[in-house]
Amino acid sequence: MRRHALIQPRGRRRRRSGIALLVAMSTILVLTVVVTELTYTARVRFVLAAHEKERAQAYWVSQTGINIYKLLLTANKEMEKNSAMGSIAGSFGINLGDALWQWVPVINTGLMRMLFAAGGDAGDIEEEDIEAFKSSGKVSDEVEEESRTGGLFDDKNFLDFDGDFTAEVTDEDSKLNLSLLGNTTGTVQESAIGQQLFGLMAGEENDQWFRDRNIERWDIIANLKDWVDADSMGSGRSGGQEDGLYNNLDSPYLSKNAPLDTFDEVRLVEGWQDDVMERFGQQITIHGKGKVNINTASDEVLIALLKAYVLPAPPDAECIRLLQQIREYMWFASFNDGKDFSDYLQNQGLTVSDQLAGQIGDSSKTFRVVSTGLVGDTTVQTTAIIDYNNSAAGK
Repeated sequence: MRRHALIQPRGRRRRRSGIALLVAMSTILVLTVVVTELTYTARVRFVLAAHEKERAQAYWVSQTGINIYKLLLTANKEMEKNSAMGSIAGSFGINLGDALWQWVPVINTGLMRMLFAAGGDAGDIEEEDIEAFKSSGKVSDEVEEESRTGGLFDDKNFLDFDGDFTAEVTDEDSKLNLSLLGNTTGTVQESAIGQQLFGLMAGEENDQWFRDRNIERWDIIANLKDWVDADSMGSGRSGGQEDGLYNNLDSPYLSKNAPLDTFDEVRLVEGWQDDVMERFGQQITIHGKGKVNINTASDEVLIALLKAYVLPAPPDAECIRLLQQIREYMWFASFNDGKDFSDYLQNQGLTVSDQLAGQIGDSSKTFRVVSTGLVGDTTVQTTAIIDYNNSAAGK
């Protein structure tokens, strides 16, 4: 009995010791999980904060490219107003209103640092630095440091920042303007922009492309008109209510019946989804007054104008021949206006529609600037449309 009494307390102590060990291990495990979670959360917040900081920096770096081009474009438009300068440039076949920005279609941090290093004196830059920049587009550490602390100013200049930007400019007036469809009276086939769009989509290769997809060109052009005009009646072959094209979609919506606000909105219009936009989207715009700058128009737009306004519409081979002649002429001179271009075509023995001259301009006043800022691993792309139609400083 005594022996049994002596053993009993020891067993209880062992059981109490096991429970204490289990409680201690559980507490350590819980604390480990809590500390790990807190550490992970803190790390995530730190990374997010650092990313947001880089994103904000990259945005403002991209704005540098926008502002440089706005300065350059504004200077170009001021030069255009100078009649004396314009007359001198015109005698050499140069359209001063489009000269400056075309000479600098792309600008980036490396180019700016090369220009501003050592006070803009290229003679102070080592020749190997110039060659390295030509091959890689990047400047050496020495050139970068000089561009930060020297340049055109006594103290640090505006290139004293971390990160890089690359910006490029294109003119919207070199494209076909869809906004004109809102002013169309009569049928879409009778409208100037309707004829231009059909000309853009014409040609043997395009004929086959549309046949393969069972798309009727005049129908999708009419759908654009229905989207922006004020009435609710369809202009295509099927007629009926405009909203009927969108009521049966998985996420139905109504036809807008108002001008386009953004270019991406075009993709909401029936028939203007992926394939069509990928094929023709680069040649159309919703910005500007609508007259095509013949001196900066792309080959596709020039051929569209030939198809739309030369009577009868020339076949593809003839369009290519005429395009080559036009490009050769433009190496030495610019077209002064729509009448000048129309007269040129008539001098080639062509019959030209009277409407052509009124659809052509000789200078661009609406521009798209796309600037990409890079800071660390973060990039931000900013797109700006700058309009000089109603503002000398650009709106």
